[in-house]
Amino acid sequence: MKFLHIDTYIDTVLEKLILLALATVLFYIFYRILKVIIRHLFDNYSRINVADNARILTLSRLISSIFQYVTVFLYIYTILAIFGLPVARLLTGAGIIGVALGFAGRDLMSDIINGFFIIVEHQVNVGDTVYFKNLEVTGKVSVIGIRSLTLTSATGSLIFVPNRHIMALANLSRMTNTLYLDVPVTLDTVDQLKDRMMTVNQTNPNAEFVGMITIDYTVYLRSKLTGDYADISTQQAKIMTQYYEKND
Repeated sequence: MKFLHIDTYIDTVLEKLILLALATVLFYIFYRILKVIIRHLFDNYSRINVADNARILTLSRLISSIFQYVTVFLYIYTILAIFGLPVARLLTGAGIIGVALGFAGRDLMSDIINGFFIIVEHQVNVGDTVYFKNLEVTGKVSVIGIRSLTLTSATGSLIFVPNRHIMALANLSRMTNTLYLDVPVTLDTVDQLKDRMMTVNQTNPNAEFVGMITIDYTVYLRSKLTGDYADISTQQAKIMTQYYEKND
């Protein structure tokens, strides 16, 4: 009888080990298939929306991480069920622990939730210049994370802004700005410079010739430049260089 109990015990252990191995293989295959599907879907979408590659990559990683955690949770639940452990009681205990940890991790959850909506709602892109009114911080977005935004300031330093602190975000790159390009002229050069400015403006559709103005007894020819906040300074320098290069 003693050997019979041992044989039964061995059979039970072998059965559970076989079920464990089978569950492990199935969950691994399930996770790999999901990962391939997610990557395939986002790869196709990124080909259609090339400008959104940074946001698409971040969103893809987020969804992959969510599926990974869900798969691990279900796998652990299945293992506990295979070995006959009281899953309901364990989940109840885990719920109590989760409530205790929830108070400590609410900032983390706030970061993740805010980060999710920042990514999904397409509030910013990598390369955008943003301003946080409540933090009085301005910088160019270098990384969009699920927990924080990484900015590069005008001095080149990195600024890490937790998503929970993002309350009043102004995306300066989506604002239209106007600058005036003034070139001093004399009576002898006014006609020649006007022709040159008109020629340069033809190759720069955002620049428009305005006319002649006088500031403090100095005569200028003026063009108006309209463009995005993030790029307009670069355009201004380029066009002014072209004005003066053509004047040499």
